[in-house]
Amino acid sequence: MTDHRSSVKSSVDRKAGTSFRLRKIWLVIHRWLGLTVGLVFVLIGLTGSLLVFDHAIDEWLNPELLLTQGSGQPRSVAQVIDAAESAYNDSAKPAVAVSRPRVENGVWTVWFSRRGNAGREFVGVHVDPYSGVVTGQRVWGQDLMSWIYRLHYQLVAGRIGSILVGSIGVIVLVSIATGIVLWWPLWKHSWRAAFAVRRGRRFNYDLHKTIGIVSAALLTVVTFTGVYMEFPGVFTAAAKTFAAVTEPDSEMTSKNQASKQPLSPDQAIEIAKRTFPGATFDHLHPPSGDDGTYEVAFRQSNEVQQSFGRSQVFLDQYTGEVLDVRSPAKFTAADAFFAWQFPLHNGEAFGLAGRWVILVLGLSPAILYFSGAMVWWRKRRPKRLANRQGVDASKITSSANTPAAKTKHQIADLEPVLAQESRTNALAE
Repeated sequence: MTDHRSSVKSSVDRKAGTSFRLRKIWLVIHRWLGLTVGLVFVLIGLTGSLLVFDHAIDEWLNPELLLTQGSGQPRSVAQVIDAAESAYNDSAKPAVAVSRPRVENGVWTVWFSRRGNAGREFVGVHVDPYSGVVTGQRVWGQDLMSWIYRLHYQLVAGRIGSILVGSIGVIVLVSIATGIVLWWPLWKHSWRAAFAVRRGRRFNYDLHKTIGIVSAALLTVVTFTGVYMEFPGVFTAAAKTFAAVTEPDSEMTSKNQASKQPLSPDQAIEIAKRTFPGATFDHLHPPSGDDGTYEVAFRQSNEVQQSFGRSQVFLDQYTGEVLDVRSPAKFTAADAFFAWQFPLHNGEAFGLAGRWVILVLGLSPAILYFSGAMVWWRKRRPKRLANRQGVDASKITSSANTPAAKTKHQIADLEPVLAQESRTNALAE
């Protein structure tokens, strides 16, 4: 009978010991992932919160550039483009795109492409839709809000920065997973242990684990979508192995008819509207060269992305023949998956409420980082004090490594269920 009890006790002790060791490994991984990349993730989160309403903030900061007091009959798209091309620094170069006003009292933005010191640059020329007057021009990435955008997705370091941000995103996904593993025993123990935030010495730990688990699902979605946008080619290649991906037609051209004048931008828009009646015009790409095509983009009411139209019509610039149509209603599963990534990332997939949720979510990495750092710093304090006072550090380490000490100091923050496992180890010895 004694042997049987001893065998059962030994089995229980082994399981408890294994569980404790695994959890300790997860804790070390979680801690050092957070301490090493956490501060960069804080920066990404805070800049992401700002960018949720980037256009509105930009208009508030630069009303004379981006808003108009005009009224009456608006200028045609052709007149807007002509005004921008005349005012652009390099007037010999034609516009590559034109975007409608974002708000009712907004201005048109006509885009030009040029070679800069750091590679390809895009210059936006802003045109009052009523007077046709150019209100100003800026290089994307050099004004405040677009610079913050560059900081957010590439740390203002070009492609190397994009790779770094994407890699940090992958590490953060692992950190979230380890955090859930560490939290799960608390949920099994009681909801109070899992979600309570208590005052005193446990405050930072409780704040960390509660904010972490409450935000885990949304942080996973936002981080994953961010990783996708940093490495779209990788995801596209992976998707092609099991799903159809719509590729742009690089061979689509206009039939060069020397005897015919190209369509005006306004004519191209009117023709394209027949394909998507009731849709809102979003942007237009004029033809590039004599055999180039018009790309006219609209946004339909059922599109998930509100800030960018994905209903596209491609036209022969001379005849107005519709060469291709791309509509979200006909997206493949992979196309739809890709189209959802950005709206999920900034919350616009769920309207204004979704944007506010993402704005608040962007603050959570800062809370998680500083509360986690405080927990780590507090755990190191006894050893630092001992070293300063000349106490034998090996004795402290040895004492701290006993099962009872681990229960009291190292894993006190893992709540009663983990303390019980540690006590089981102590009994076994």
